[in-house]
Amino acid sequence: MTRRLLRDIVPAVAMVCAALALVHTFQGERPENSPVDAVSEWSRERAVADRVSQLDGTVTSTLEEMNLKPEDLVQWQMENPESVLRRLWRMDPANQKNASVIALYILHQNRNIQPLTAWREAVSFVHYSHKYDVPLTLAVAVGNAESHFDPKARSSYGAAGVMQVVWRVHSYLLMAHAGLEAEEDLCHPEKGVSAGILLLSRYMKTYGSTKKALGRYCGGGIERYWSRVSRGMKQVASYGLDPEI
Repeated sequence: MTRRLLRDIVPAVAMVCAALALVHTFQGERPENSPVDAVSEWSRERAVADRVSQLDGTVTSTLEEMNLKPEDLVQWQMENPESVLRRLWRMDPANQKNASVIALYILHQNRNIQPLTAWREAVSFVHYSHKYDVPLTLAVAVGNAESHFDPKARSSYGAAGVMQVVWRVHSYLLMAHAGLEAEEDLCHPEKGVSAGILLLSRYMKTYGSTKKALGRYCGGGIERYWSRVSRGMKQVASYGLDPEI
């Protein structure tokens, strides 16, 4: 009798539990520590581990030097899927190394920059230098000369961002070709880098000379600016980037 009663009750209880779980699911709620949560967490941990395994050794060692774990970089990128940082995983080992070198260089040049911001800028320098055909050492040296890589930097003339671009002068070009929508975008760590490298590319093609292009870019005395940028190029090359001009 008891066995028969249990045989009838157990399936009934199981059906009620299943029904409750189904109700919670449709209502956007799940019981705490449910199997669905466990599977979701396991899937996320596996995804993070897979992404970490795709990083070059120079990336992981540089992160450790910054007191970060590879998982920190991966998780931030997964939470911000539109960030240019996602391109780090599409780069070959040589360019992952370049990004590592630049990220460390940025922090050494400006201790007020957050490590994550340095990585976002570094990957942007690598990506947009290739996209717009600008020597990587040149782009990085200009960023250092203009703002010491501070994305929030602004000048009295109206220049803004890492590369100190003037929105009122270049807004049409930047909206049409760099995807910027407003002046505030220049202070974005990634978009500001893309804006400056795009301008460098245009000036280099127009003038056919790096020095003349820089003269147009800075809009002032070229000799002093050329000296600063040249010094910056040698400096970042000493960190491990190959000189390109």
